[in-house]
Amino acid sequence: MELSKPKGKPLPIGLDPGSSTVKAAQLITVGDKPQLLAAGSFVIPESLRKGNANRLDFMARKLPGMLKSHGFVGNECILSMPAETTFVQHVKVPKGSVAQTIANLAGELQGKLPFPADDAILRYILAGDVLLEGEPRQEVIAVAVPRATLDAYLGMARRAKLDVACVNIEPCGIVECFARLFRRASDATRTTLFIDLGTASTQVVLCTGQRLVFARNLLKGTRLFDEALVAGMGVSLDEAASLRAKVQQSSDDPAQAAEVYALMEPPLDELSDELTQCLRYYESIFRNQRIDRIVFLGGGAYDKRICQALAKRLNLPAQIGDPLLRIEPAPDTAMRIEFDRSVPQPQWAVAVGLSLGATMPEIAQAGDAA
Repeated sequence: MELSKPKGKPLPIGLDPGSSTVKAAQLITVGDKPQLLAAGSFVIPESLRKGNANRLDFMARKLPGMLKSHGFVGNECILSMPAETTFVQHVKVPKGSVAQTIANLAGELQGKLPFPADDAILRYILAGDVLLEGEPRQEVIAVAVPRATLDAYLGMARRAKLDVACVNIEPCGIVECFARLFRRASDATRTTLFIDLGTASTQVVLCTGQRLVFARNLLKGTRLFDEALVAGMGVSLDEAASLRAKVQQSSDDPAQAAEVYALMEPPLDELSDELTQCLRYYESIFRNQRIDRIVFLGGGAYDKRICQALAKRLNLPAQIGDPLLRIEPAPDTAMRIEFDRSVPQPQWAVAVGLSLGATMPEIAQAGDAA
C-alpha cells in the first residue's frame, strides 16, 4: 500500500541514536501547528552496544529500511550525539565576544577533557549571567566531542543516505520538545527539571521558561538496576531486565516485586545522590530561581515506582513527560507511527525535539581558539 503524500511542510528527521535503541521522528507543520508524520525505532543487539564501529555499521544498514517502511519524507536530518560520546561541563568565563569565549573555554577545559583538547569539537550554550567573587561572569555549558567520534557518526549518516543539517546533543532536543508548551507569561520564570532515564546514562536538564540553564550527563542509567538484580538474584543481565519489566507492569506477585525493588534501593540511592549534587550546583548559581517540578523521560520513566522514589528523595513534585502533548498525528499516518499515541511516550522526547528544530547557538572547534 502506497502512503499518501503529506499535506504541509515536513520538518527534518530527528535522529536519536541511543545506547540500546535508535529512534527517529519527523513532524510536519500545517499552518503554525506541528503534527507527527512518522516515528520508528530499532533495537541495537547487546553484542554490538560496546563496539562503536560495529554499532555504527549496524545503524547504517538498518536505518534506510526503517525510514522507508515508516514513510519518512526526504533525507534531511538533525542528528543527536549519544550521551556517552559527549563531555558536558559548566564553566564560568569572563564576558566577551564569541572568539574570546571560545578561547577562555579552551583554556578552562585543558586537562579536564577525557580526550586531547586539540582533537575536540567544542560548542557552548550561554546559561546566564553570574557573579564570581564579585566579578561578572557568564555561566556557560560547554560541550565537547572527539573529532574522530563526530566524523564516525557523520559517516554513518552518509552511508544511511541521510543529509545531516545539524549535529546536536540530547539536552537541547529535550528543551526544544517542551519549549512550545512554555509560552505563558508565568512560564518564563518557572524552572523545570527533566530527568531522562536511559539504559546507559541519565540526562539531567534544567530549563527556565524556554531557556536551557543546566545540563549534565550522568553515566549511570537503568542498567544499574539490572546489575543490582544480577548480583542479588544470580540471574543474567537479560533475565534481570525482563524481570524488572515484568514487575513494573504487573502486580501478580507482590513478594517478587518487593524483592526486586528492595535490591534496587542501593542504586537508587546512588543515582539520587548524583541528582542532588546537580541541584545543589544549580541552586548555588541561580539562588533565587526555585525548581518547580520534575518531568521524567526516557525508557526508565515507564517504571512509576522508580520515578516516585527519586521524586521523594529529591522532595519535588513529579510527572511522566509526554513529548507529543498537543501534537496530533498527521492525517493518514497510521502506518508511519509504531507506538500507541493514546498514552505518553516519554522515550521519544529527544527525537521529537530534534525534528522540531533544536539548534545550538555557538559552534567552534577547540583548536580555533589559539
